[in-house]
Amino acid sequence: MRNGAMMAIDMDNSIRRKMARHPNILFRRKTYWLRRVIRYALRKIDGVPAELGQTFKPSWNSFKDHAGQLQRDGFVFVENFLNESDAEILRRNWPGSRYFVPISPDEDHKTSDKGYVCDFGKPVFDTAKSPYMWKLFQMFLDDSFTNEVGALCGDGINRYPYHMLAQNSFWGSGLAPHRDSVDNRYTNKINFIYFVDANGSGWEAGGTAILRSNNFDNPIFVPTNLKNSCLFYYSESELFHGFPTMKIGKFRNNVIAHFCAK
Repeated sequence: MRNGAMMAIDMDNSIRRKMARHPNILFRRKTYWLRRVIRYALRKIDGVPAELGQTFKPSWNSFKDHAGQLQRDGFVFVENFLNESDAEILRRNWPGSRYFVPISPDEDHKTSDKGYVCDFGKPVFDTAKSPYMWKLFQMFLDDSFTNEVGALCGDGINRYPYHMLAQNSFWGSGLAPHRDSVDNRYTNKINFIYFVDANGSGWEAGGTAILRSNNFDNPIFVPTNLKNSCLFYYSESELFHGFPTMKIGKFRNNVIAHFCAK
């Protein structure tokens, strides 16, 4: 487990096996090393103008007024998260697949490509080659944003994004319903998924749902709008979250941030 990354618990093993055996996921798992080498080579020859993205300073629309719903339900979905012009810039400049780590051969329940890890404010990626992502992460790290997260939680606890990353999801990607493990090093956790872009809605395109149990039979909430929207939910909760395998031809780009007490 990387620094602040959480482990998934209480999963249905039959759902995990089914996700791992999806034809596209199985192919990607078997070609992991080839994909990793090719992507590494492409990153080495990639050139990004030094001035690219330097003026990008994303801003968000206030979400603290949703505090009542978060405290009542344990989760809240927010649309129009970024100012639309900023959201469009981020969509147009979303990094190519070469900047993401392919699905590993042993991955069976979070079947998306991952990248842009940032732990405790320290990016584990080349910020010069990915200025838009880094500017977005800097927004999450800013005191004004963390103060708004605190206002949303409404409990007087100051929180900090201790772990962030980005994901690319595609045909066959899925997230087995699970709860997050408890780690006493990080307390009062709330998770945040920012849906940057997708070419579908709901489960067909990877809408992460809030669920009553470790299957997809009785969802509490399934997001439909997966463009410039976000989902906050308490990590230390009895609720589950996940999404079934995505439909053919669909994609989803998103960012995840885990907040904990400072």
